[in-house]
Amino acid sequence: MVHRHRLRFALDSFCLGMILLHGVVLWHAYGQIVEALPDLRIFYTAGLMLRRGQGPTLYNDDLQLKTQREFVALRPTDHSPLPYNHPPFEAILFLPFTYLPFLRGYALWFLVNGLLLAISIHVVRPYIPAIVKELPELLFLAPLAFFPVFYAFLQGQDSVLLLLLYCLAYAAFRRGRDLQAGIWLGLGLFKFHLVLPFAFILLLRRRWRALGGILLSACGEIAVSCALVGWRELLYYPRYAWHVNQLQAKAVIVPANMPNLRGLLTGWNQSPTMRLPLDLLLLGLSLCLLVWVARRWTPSDLLHADAWDTGFSLAVIATFLVGYHGYNQDFSIALLPILLTFNRLLHSERSRVGTALRILLGLLFLSPLYLVLTLVLRKQSFFALVILAFLFCLAKFRPTQDCTPAAQATASA
Repeated sequence: MVHRHRLRFALDSFCLGMILLHGVVLWHAYGQIVEALPDLRIFYTAGLMLRRGQGPTLYNDDLQLKTQREFVALRPTDHSPLPYNHPPFEAILFLPFTYLPFLRGYALWFLVNGLLLAISIHVVRPYIPAIVKELPELLFLAPLAFFPVFYAFLQGQDSVLLLLLYCLAYAAFRRGRDLQAGIWLGLGLFKFHLVLPFAFILLLRRRWRALGGILLSACGEIAVSCALVGWRELLYYPRYAWHVNQLQAKAVIVPANMPNLRGLLTGWNQSPTMRLPLDLLLLGLSLCLLVWVARRWTPSDLLHADAWDTGFSLAVIATFLVGYHGYNQDFSIALLPILLTFNRLLHSERSRVGTALRILLGLLFLSPLYLVLTLVLRKQSFFALVILAFLFCLAKFRPTQDCTPAAQATASA
């Protein structure tokens, strides 16, 4: 009992400390928010262009720059916009926010993100009973103490929405509703690089109904995109997205600040002749990692909840690592596997792997580490080593192979 009280005090104090630090960072970033410099400006720009009937030229850099100059404090020397490189259909979500000035739109999206985060926790609450019973305050503190979630709030990014969709997909999978789970995942294709690797794992596991659900959502999104921008602009989008991906010299795409495999391999000053070999090596390693993870998850085995949760968590973490484009805010999706892992650790026996996982969980929540790597060293790619260590330790964390009544009820639901 004394041990539990000490654990609760230590965890609560740690989370509150991280939240306080986030508040300080938010305070110092207020000037940049007023100048409309956060990432929300790309969504606001796209929403404005749709409102003005400029959908057929949504991916025109000159028009994007002209639109951003209306509300962003750009320097005269800025001759290119922060580009909207997301699929067309997502822009419609932000159209209503353009009826407000940018700062008020930012505040509203900040509140919406808070609501999305609360719904995410509510969705997974039934599947983390140990946390709910013993440390219920962590359901509130831990999400706010997780730096990627805070950074998504700060930047006005859409990563918390993707987290919610992963939570909804997880709950649907656990109830045996693969088609519904696939539909939820498909709705997350606004960040397709953080969904398609997961879909590849489902393909390897032959989860056809889930893949069918992703395809249904994709068809709807294509139809909406076509209605918004027309076929010509829709077909141009992949070329535009790849063009934006090449703008490393203009600091639009910065692999050195990507905590994933791409950052580890290509986040260095390499010669142009090395780019193709490194990209091929990255592709090979990514495929190997996804195949390795797929062999450790059996989606059909819902009776063994611990093993199922471990496999799902591995799939989500691996999806982020192999995603070709991923920054701190995109790692928000890891909050789900982190909560699932911590829920198991609360009642697990002491072991070397369990101790290693506890240390790694502490590092994943250590906000100063994110700040130093990103702002001081400008090598957030190093954080991929922590994520890889977490992935491999989790794979070695032996599940409890029991079939509890609760697990049976979940599987038969």
